Amino acid sequence: MNISFEKKIFLGFIINIIVVIAAAWIFIIRLDSTRDNAMDDKLDTIEISLFGLSLILLIVVYFIIRTQFRAKEKAQKQLEENKQLLQSIIDNTSNPISLKKLNGEYLLINKNFGELFGTTNENIIGKTDYDFLPRDIAEMYRNSDLEVAKKLSELKSEETIEQKDGTHTYIAVKFPLYDTNGRIYAIGGISTDITERKKLEESLKATDAFFNMSFDIFTVAKNDHFIKINAAFTNTLGYTQEDLDKIKFMDLTHPDDRATSDEVLAEILKGKTVISFKNRVRHKDGSYRWLDWNSNIDVKEGIIYSAARDITETIELSIEQQKTVDELYENEEKLRVIVENIGEGVIVANADKKVILANDMANDIFGIEEDDKISTELTAHFELYYPDEKTVFPAQNLPMERAFNGEVTDDIDIVLWNPVSQEKRRVLISGRPLIDQDNKIVAAVVTIKDISQYKKMEEELEETENKYRKLIGFKNKDEKEDDKKDGRKPSK
Repeated sequence: MNISFEKKIFLGFIINIIVVIAAAWIFIIRLDSTRDNAMDDKLDTIEISLFGLSLILLIVVYFIIRTQFRAKEKAQKQLEENKQLLQSIIDNTSNPISLKKLNGEYLLINKNFGELFGTTNENIIGKTDYDFLPRDIAEMYRNSDLEVAKKLSELKSEETIEQKDGTHTYIAVKFPLYDTNGRIYAIGGISTDITERKKLEESLKATDAFFNMSFDIFTVAKNDHFIKINAAFTNTLGYTQEDLDKIKFMDLTHPDDRATSDEVLAEILKGKTVISFKNRVRHKDGSYRWLDWNSNIDVKEGIIYSAARDITETIELSIEQQKTVDELYENEEKLRVIVENIGEGVIVANADKKVILANDMANDIFGIEEDDKISTELTAHFELYYPDEKTVFPAQNLPMERAFNGEVTDDIDIVLWNPVSQEKRRVLISGRPLIDQDNKIVAAVVTIKDISQYKKMEEELEETENKYRKLIGFKNKDEKEDDKKDGRKPSK
């Protein structure tokens, strides 16, 4: 059974009192003259025994006290070592730490706390917040200490502290400390610098805002599923995040695009960045939308980040435009065949008065095989005359010029004289302006009908007719008029 130090001292004290009382009793007995002298020897023996016992008790008490003193010394040394160890530990943490009495006096702070407020552990012991902080801040800290002491529970709060490199934000945690009797005797405090975390949170908030407010589709995918989508994805394809948790993203791909999409996904999983990959993705209503994807992957985490844009209208417009171009080309070919097989020369000039089309007949008239070398100004190729072949035809009255002025002309009779080939052509020229939907002249079409042979045949026919009429005595109108003047009877 272990006996405490206090009980050991008390027991030794009681025994010594008994010994002293016994010695005093023997001394009193000896003072009696009527005592039995035969008892003196026994009394001496008893007295010596009591003295020896007292001496032994004193020696025992000495050793007990010495042992306890050494134990206390050792405990004090260990306590000091533990205190130094604790101080070393808290000094090497990145969090400011403090310990206060209930009255607000500091018992302990660590190195970071001292650096934060420009003090040391030695200088702050016994002082309060009012001794080194502005009064309003000291009041705030004191109120939080009292709240912890009152509620006997942990208190968390967010604090801002001005430092050399700017304002820092801390999460301060204060908590009660209890003695062996379960009574609160101090307030502990640990602060954590969350400045970078706050910046990160603000950055993440801004990122999330951008993520959700963007008109482009943003997705985050992992393990065959979209783990995060933005509002643009839902607006474009109709799916919510809850819907996509149950659907593999590749299952949304159009069957005709699946093979190519699988190949692209394999490249992404290898770490390749994919730019402008187009495929069709199924809408929630069953229709398909064309998307233009840009994707990258965090290979370590296996997370695919993608941005996409709905290009359905662009693709459909492109298809429609291509269809229109194909139809236009087909119609142009049909027109070219018609123009080439027409019996008249045809020239088409654009708004810049440059010939963009001439058929074979026109090439033959101008003696030029390359269309773009034909000038819209006929005076550059021919001398122009009226049918009398003497009067010069004004260039400004030509059908081409008039067509660019918005006029329509039909069968203007002109004689073309080619000074190079020394050839003459009698032609009928017509002109038409081509007007767009904005009522602007975008081109002019001129047709040239070569009537030289017809006129020649007409002249030959007339000459033959006149010859035979003379043979049969037929007079023309002029001859009849001459006969009347001469008083002769006109012949038939």
